[in-house]
Amino acid sequence: MSSDYDRVRTGIEFMTAYVSGDELLTEYLGERRREDPTAATETLLDGTAALCAALLQALARTTGRSEHEILQELARGTHRREQRSGD
Repeated sequence: MSSDYDRVRTGIEFMTAYVSGDELLTEYLGERRREDPTAATETLLDGTAALCAALLQALARTTGRSEHEILQELARGTHRREQRSGD
C-alpha cells in the first residue's frame, strides 16, 4: 500500500501532465501503462483523489469553510458556467 505522500505525489505528477497539454499527457499516460498496465488507471485515479482531498482540506483550513460547503460552491459555480455557455 502506498503512503499518503506517494498517493498525492502521483496526483501531482498526473495533474502536471494534464495541465501541460495533450502531448505530455499522452506521453505520461503511455509511460504509466508500460510500467504497470493492470494498475495504471487505478493508481492515477487514487492519486488524483488524494491530491484533490489534500487541496480541499487546505482550502477549508484557509477559508474557514467546511469541505462540504466548498464542494457545493464548486458544483454551483460549474453549473452556472455551463448554463451561461449554453446560451
